[in-house]
Order: sequence, then C-alpha cells, then structure tokens
Amino acid sequence: MIDKAKPLLVVSGFLGAGKTSFLRQILAALDRTKFYTDVILNDFANAEIDTATLQESSATTVSPIAAGCACCESLDELVALCETAKRSTADLLILELNGTADPLALLESFTLLEERLPFFPRLQVCVIDARHWGRRNNFALLEQRQLETAGFWALTHSEKVSHSRLTEVRSSLAKNAPNSLETNALQILQTLTAHIEGSPNETGTKGKLTVSTGLLASDEIKTAKTPRSLSDAPHKLSHHFTGYNARLPLKVRTVSILRLLARLPEWVLRAKALVKLVEQPGCRWLFERVGTEVVPHPMPIQNIHNSSSSMLCIGPRLDTRALDRLVAREFGKHAIPEATESTKTPIER
Repeated sequence: MIDKAKPLLVVSGFLGAGKTSFLRQILAALDRTKFYTDVILNDFANAEIDTATLQESSATTVSPIAAGCACCESLDELVALCETAKRSTADLLILELNGTADPLALLESFTLLEERLPFFPRLQVCVIDARHWGRRNNFALLEQRQLETAGFWALTHSEKVSHSRLTEVRSSLAKNAPNSLETNALQILQTLTAHIEGSPNETGTKGKLTVSTGLLASDEIKTAKTPRSLSDAPHKLSHHFTGYNARLPLKVRTVSILRLLARLPEWVLRAKALVKLVEQPGCRWLFERVGTEVVPHPMPIQNIHNSSSSMLCIGPRLDTRALDRLVAREFGKHAIPEATESTKTPIER
C-alpha cells in the first residue's frame, strides 16, 4: 500500500545563487501558516553550517547530507531521510541541493523509487543569480542543466544589475527553459499549500507539477538499465568540484575572518564561515563569500551552541595546502591544532 503523497520541493541553483536565502523566505512565510515541513539540506562538505542557520525556524526539522553529488555518493542516506519524512507529521518535504549538483540524476532516482518515495507533486525551482547567468565559463553547461530540469525559476540579486541586463537574462532563461515559469518564494509556497489542501490553483501551474520539463520521460527512466545522466557532460561537471573544511578558533575577530575571506584565491567559488566573534559575544555569525565578493554584512545566528567554528570552501580542484597556509597565516599554526579537515571527491567518475 502506497502512503499518502506529500508535496516535494527541490531547490537547485549554482554556487552562491541564493538557494538557502530563498529557502529562508519560504520558511518564514510557512511559519505564518498551519503547515509544517521537513527539510533535507545537501551541502558539499559541511552541511551543518547552513543547517545551523535554519534551526531557528520552529516549524522545521532540518537534516543535513554532506555530499558533492547526492545521487552518486549518498543516495542511500538521502532515500532513508526521505522515507523518514514520508512517515513524519510534516505536511511537505523540501530538499535543497548543493550548488554543484546535477538535478537530473537525482530526479531519475526519485522516479525509479517512486513507490518507496511517494511525493507528489514534485516541484523544482532553480534559483538564478542575475549577475552571473550565462557567465559561468566552463560550468555554464551545469547551470543550464539545473535550469532545464526545473519547472520554475526565481531570480536573485536582480537589484544589482541594470534593466537591460535583467531583460537579457529573462530572455535567455525563457529561451533555455521555455516550459518553466518565473516564480518567487511566496508563490511557490502558495502552490505547495494549495496541493496540501487538495485545491491546486488555476494560475498556470498545471502541467508544471513534476520536477522534469520533459528532458526524460518517466517511462523512459523506468525502463532504462542505466540512467543516461550519469555519463553525460553536465553530470561529469558536477564531479569537478572539491570541498575544504577548516575548523577555526573558538572566537575570532571580525577583521580576521573578513581578511581571510578576502585573501581566498579566485578558484574558491564559494566560501562560508560560521564563527563566534570576540567583539559581539552571545551568538554565532555567518560570513560568506560568493565568487570574489565578500558579503558585506554577516548574518547573526541565535541559539546555536553545539556547532564548532569552521569555514567551508568549494571550487574546482582546490589546492588544500594553499588554503591550509592561508588559515595558518591568519590564525597561527598553534591556534588551530589539527584544525584542518580537507575532503575531496573524485574529479571524474
């Protein structure tokens, strides 16, 4: 007997596009409703950093998965968490993929296992950074896959680009994903809650209720011996990234963590640091760098006591020794004994 289906929302998008911020907007709106959600957060090496920033939501159970490619490295763990969510009292499930993920391979797995994972509708929204769409160089194909598999897309950082650039981006997105709709956090939540209540809205979302936009039909997946996405070029790109996780001193100065983030090489595409500050005790602070830009205002994270101070870096083929030296240069070799934990995934499989 198949359990009653719950809606599933998959949030995808490239490194630093604003997926977790988009998720926070959904959770903030959800707190004002009668509905509850489970969240599975897939980050590259240290999923606990973003998990800690979401635990303030009283309406949310957050489970982390640390994996560069959840469909290849942690599928069993993901399936187990989804089965737990299936049996929970929550009304829906939200899965945020890390910024290097290929959603298609994961969606294939959900289709093949849909009797064990009866989530419906399965919606996917791709978060797009208006500043960087179409400018990912070698990784443009991966970001395009993240968009093409989504039924919806949401623009972030649009206030930081010109009107002409915004028009150019919207035109490009419509061309690359003609069957996808633009949305925002409130609209996607309204779509989800309408399905929980059993009254799907009539605003054009019919036909958009599956995560795939037709790249691979459900019957084609079920009869395939090997999912095609595991061997194609976009999926191989998702395996080109490595992660680096360094423990930091218990308390740091603001100037020190900002200086460390600013000194990171250009090949670090994304960095996050969750720390206690000497100047502002009482909570932890989330510092971030996207590309070469350090986010100017850190986020205060209240009521987090068990998470150690650490920094996560993601990029293609990270030189972990160079990063070790930068951390030691800022905080001293003896300030962080056995401090650095480097994790890598194979470049290709």
